[in-house]
Amino acid sequence: EQGWAAIIDGVGGTGVVTIGAVLGMAAHLEEKGCGMIDMAGLAQKGGSVFTHVRIARSPDDIHAIRVSAGKADLVLGCDLVVSGAQKVLAAVREGHTIFLANTAEIMPGEFTRSADFSLPVERLKKAISTAAGDKAHFFDATRTATALFGSSLGANMFMLGFAFQHGGLPLSAEAVEKAIELNGQAVAMNVSA
Repeated sequence: EQGWAAIIDGVGGTGVVTIGAVLGMAAHLEEKGCGMIDMAGLAQKGGSVFTHVRIARSPDDIHAIRVSAGKADLVLGCDLVVSGAQKVLAAVREGHTIFLANTAEIMPGEFTRSADFSLPVERLKKAISTAAGDKAHFFDATRTATALFGSSLGANMFMLGFAFQHGGLPLSAEAVEKAIELNGQAVAMNVSA
């Protein structure tokens, strides 16, 4: 048993890696084992980013960090296009994996090459629903964060809060809030999210 496993996906520069760091610090504060790996490739700003996180009772319980096929307990899909990637869907186990997907339409680079480009939102949602079944949840976190905080910057942290409220995190609220405070960025907004 390697403990809890999650994939956080999204677009570079939007806080995906920060969410992984917050989870890691919260696990550390609870004296749990944690490992994470960030896969950003050349996408520091604007490209696909994947953070794999494992949390277990102790570091000795973690043997691999990368989440393999059917082993994700949570997918925090901060960008619908990235969430629909085969490498994310393969980690999902129907009826087990909680899959939270932000439905905000963030145009990828393809949009700059074709003004007629439109996101295949329904196709992506169907692929995610097929993989996760009734554990798939869709909502526009970007719109909600903008309405609540006056900025879309809190969208991904809002999704983390949504995951917590749906029993998707093996961490206490106190540890997550303390980790957000230690991160030191937009603390009031991120704790509220």
